[in-house]
Amino acid sequence: MSIKPVYAYKLIQGTKDIELRKTRPHVSRGDYAIIYASSPVKAVIGFGKIRDIIICPPINMWEKYSDRLGIDELSFKNYYKSSSKAIGIEFDFIRSIAPISLAKIRAVDPNFHPPQIYHYIDENEIQAILPHAITN
Repeated sequence: MSIKPVYAYKLIQGTKDIELRKTRPHVSRGDYAIIYASSPVKAVIGFGKIRDIIICPPINMWEKYSDRLGIDELSFKNYYKSSSKAIGIEFDFIRSIAPISLAKIRAVDPNFHPPQIYHYIDENEIQAILPHAITN
């Protein structure tokens, strides 16, 4: 999943455990997500297991989960100002890894392009990209 660095690091630090989206990603409960911090970081910084996908009106998302979203109310309202539904990807756990830069990923897969929202990878890609990177 491609995430702005400020929010990606909040996931890694444990100050948020729900990643907000406007559209439902094609992920399911029990899937693993690799956390890619977008520009200017441009690196994979962790991974997590998805506990659930929460879909509800933005007001309900804020009222029920605001302490887990890692965003202030004004920014939340601006993000969802023209949306009738909010989507939250709730993580069961998140682990940090030693950052793997975009350049290192492209050394393994020259055709890799950072995802706009998310990108599926298979077990072989994970084994090629992530060895010895787990720090927690």
